[in-house]
Amino acid sequence: MSNKIETDLFCLHCDRETLHTIGYSGRYLHKIRCEECGTEIAIDRKRILETYTADTLDRILTKPHRVTEEMRKDLTIFITSLPIRIMTKPIRLAKELMDVVGSTPEDD
Repeated sequence: MSNKIETDLFCLHCDRETLHTIGYSGRYLHKIRCEECGTEIAIDRKRILETYTADTLDRILTKPHRVTEEMRKDLTIFITSLPIRIMTKPIRLAKELMDVVGSTPEDD
């Protein structure tokens, strides 16, 4: 899902604080555009995918520890939520991937 936020930032081209639009692909920044002068800073799609891949790998590697902590915290809640989580996790991962890959417009 592509999100846009408007905020005041200092524009190096205008040399003052102006309104900027910040674009996100999923939860990753993909561009910042000055609404005053039109100057745009964009993050390369390849870089966004590299960051997403590294984040996902880190989440996979830390999952056993996080699951163990959940079990220690409250075993009953963990056991009752596990079947639903197992069924919905592939859907949630696919949606997350589509948010990142599918919404990194090259020229929007």
